[in-house]
Amino acid sequence: MTLLVALKGTDGLVLAADSRGTFGDPRGVTAQNDSQKKAHILSTHAALLMSGAAELGSNVLLRYARGDSPDGVTAVMEAFRAVARQSYAEWLPHMPPAVPQGVPALPRPDLGFIVAGYDEADEGGKPEARIYTLISGLDFAPMLHEYGFALQGVAQYALYLLNRLYEPNRTLPELSALAVYAVTETASQDGKVGGPVRVITISPTDGCSELPLESVEKIISENTRRSESLKMSFYRHKVSAPEAARSEEQDNARSGRDSGEGGNRPRGRKSRHL
Repeated sequence: MTLLVALKGTDGLVLAADSRGTFGDPRGVTAQNDSQKKAHILSTHAALLMSGAAELGSNVLLRYARGDSPDGVTAVMEAFRAVARQSYAEWLPHMPPAVPQGVPALPRPDLGFIVAGYDEADEGGKPEARIYTLISGLDFAPMLHEYGFALQGVAQYALYLLNRLYEPNRTLPELSALAVYAVTETASQDGKVGGPVRVITISPTDGCSELPLESVEKIISENTRRSESLKMSFYRHKVSAPEAARSEEQDNARSGRDSGEGGNRPRGRKSRHL
């Protein structure tokens, strides 16, 4: 599984993704790999996040890279969508894009993209920031997010956080911290999300840029301090060292029990999922 986050602010867009891939049937035993690349720059002013069937998605990206790429995000999205639809039709002609409930048919592998960036300005106007999502279950029909953000993957925790914390009139540094926070907080609660967080920023003047991992780690450290300050704001007295040690032992014991839960028998075919 995965978590993809795209946020729109006053001076640009922020795209963030985890890097965990899972292998096997999610209902049974799965293996994990934290080196998956889910964030990609497609043009000067457009970037993409990817979730789902990793190998198929990588091949779609490879096919797209071989063609002539436009720059504006809407043109990039339409060109990429055409490649994705053509590839799925060619590779999976016997599978419909979606299978109605109760119909005995094998659905196409899930594949999803968030495409975000800027369209060129009309004469006398400003470049327009846009966020699109494309998913295989809807035959990659383009969905435009006009409320400032988009999510894919394990989204329930991030959706709660963004509904509480997201404000569209914020800057790239502020929204970079929020996007990273949404990913790391989700990873703390769901093991299907994890690994290094990749972040791409897009500005109408400077275009796309991927943050160095060192910068992302600094953001994570600052977010940890914010979370600790919030936590301590609920309590009036300091916890003594013995009390803190006991609390940590209890947390570790609970974590050990939680990690031991679940079945140990793999079911179904094995595949890699972002």
